[in-house]
Amino acid sequence: MKILVCVKQIIDPDKIEYSPITKTVKRNPQHLMNNPADLNALEFALRIKDTFPDSRVYTLSMGALECKERIKELVELGVDEAILLSDKRLAGSDASATSYALSCAIESLGKFDLILCGEHSLDGETSIVPPQLAEYLRICHLTSIVDIKPKDQNTLEVVKKIENTLVRFEVKLPVLLSVKKDSNSVRFPKLSFMIRALLYEPKILSLDSLKNVDVKRIGLDGSKTAVDEFEEEKIENFSCEIFEQGSFKEIECIVDAVLKYI
Repeated sequence: MKILVCVKQIIDPDKIEYSPITKTVKRNPQHLMNNPADLNALEFALRIKDTFPDSRVYTLSMGALECKERIKELVELGVDEAILLSDKRLAGSDASATSYALSCAIESLGKFDLILCGEHSLDGETSIVPPQLAEYLRICHLTSIVDIKPKDQNTLEVVKKIENTLVRFEVKLPVLLSVKKDSNSVRFPKLSFMIRALLYEPKILSLDSLKNVDVKRIGLDGSKTAVDEFEEEKIENFSCEIFEQGSFKEIECIVDAVLKYI
């Protein structure tokens, strides 16, 4: 089975800075981390490889060359090949432009049986890249996946979470699945993989190396959305009230206390 996992390198949420000029996130390489939901998607891919050892797991990231150090962490987990799409013309791409660029990269890399993505990134929270990517690639997709088990080389049993309900599906490959954050426990690196990662260099792709790319559809100019204004909210006063479990009257007091802040 040939599996591709899309992994985004994001800024640590506790260290995010915004540029008032470009109205985009400042991407300090020292504050980069791999998006947590994408790591959950990668864990499912590696579990499939545990079941079918002849499977190969690839990762695809999009960003600056400074992302390479974080990408090496994916190799430490057991990724066979890591790929980075890096081109200055991609800077400022919104979700739509990102989906388009990733689809062009995937089509240039060849056919994959399974494509996995995290449902959302902590620095974006749009959750629309996986469905858009599937539409560009013209393959079936399911979102909000919390469990994936291979039935055979051509079929997967997956569980989708819809609010408080779990729905089980049997899906045929090829398919794209977006995985919910914290849907599994990401494994620890193996020593042999860590040694391999020390000298590993991700495969670098540029827009010029891709097939049939319309550069008018990527970057800030090709994005369909734009940030008009942003502001940082700071909580100046914080208070806490503790209610012991008790009568309905006390529950009414709790509700009244909460309503004051809504």
